[in-house]
Amino acid sequence: MCRTLNALQEWLQLRTRLRQEHRFHLDRAAADFESLGLSRRVARRAARERFGTRHNLRLALREIGGDWAGLAHLLRAHRVLASVWLQPAVLLAAIAAILLLSPAPRNILESMAGEALTLDSPQTVFLSVGAPWPLFNGITAPEFEALRSLPTLTAVERYRAIYVRATANGASLAAIEADARARTGNPGIRAVSQFEQRRIGMGPAAVAWALIAIFAFFSVRPHSSPFDGLRWLAYAVFAGALHALASLTAWAFAIEIWSRIAWPTHLSAALCFPLIYVAYLLSIAVQCRYWQRDLYHRCPICLERMLLTSTHGATDSVLLSMAVTESICAHGHGVLIESRWVRQFRQETSPLEALIRG
Repeated sequence: MCRTLNALQEWLQLRTRLRQEHRFHLDRAAADFESLGLSRRVARRAARERFGTRHNLRLALREIGGDWAGLAHLLRAHRVLASVWLQPAVLLAAIAAILLLSPAPRNILESMAGEALTLDSPQTVFLSVGAPWPLFNGITAPEFEALRSLPTLTAVERYRAIYVRATANGASLAAIEADARARTGNPGIRAVSQFEQRRIGMGPAAVAWALIAIFAFFSVRPHSSPFDGLRWLAYAVFAGALHALASLTAWAFAIEIWSRIAWPTHLSAALCFPLIYVAYLLSIAVQCRYWQRDLYHRCPICLERMLLTSTHGATDSVLLSMAVTESICAHGHGVLIESRWVRQFRQETSPLEALIRG
């Protein structure tokens, strides 16, 4: 964060310097024109014509590095991209942006947590029929009339065409469900609370991340020993957890938008859901790839990204004169050595440090 602020401050100083110099020379030119007998307004206009349009200002900003390309150069010069806090900050900003764009952010948080954050009305009950979707037609008209005659329910009404919403007369969900199944003769009727009705299904997304967590454990574990243990592993777990949290938030947001779209047919909605899931899996693959590459190119001591990458050897060779890539830590903690078969971090210690320890 400090590096970003320093780069931004230097960039703003460049723009302020150009603006002050432009104002100074503009005032001096206007004063010269006034000394020739022109009015103040005409003199200011003549001075602006002398210095040209805003296009000249943009050219000057580009020359001194005060434009957007200059800001990107300053961010690289201050090694913002190598900072250990860049990835967590971007992920947290993405989560916050998704919650701000969501029409119901509390529903996303409750669905991810698996429980209601606020107490719902215990009297509101939703009844549905559990069946495979192609055969799912909701509660039929005879079943709806049977539910209206239940003594444990009042204010029974249709909800979203295929569900039933009612008010419980102090009975529990289990009692209402048993009574509804007995009265309608349909053993597939379920009674759920208001939270269960509106919660977003996180099962497919959670299963994908559970499998990835198992794979990540076995892929990171062999590299934990040469990378000097706990600090590197703690950062790996922290960054991976943020990736999972951001991905789950994006999944909940996508399903929330999908459920709010007025689909013309059930088939179109059913065909769109696999596309959403495939896009979600592809985004997970990109996240995991970036997480792994970023993790393996950080110093295990200061967690900064390695720099000054140098490769020597033949890239097409497997055994003899094979390509070896070396990267060094900016703080002098060691050298990362990578080849086709080996990845190891060689820690560098100065003789003075060894003398002090001795």
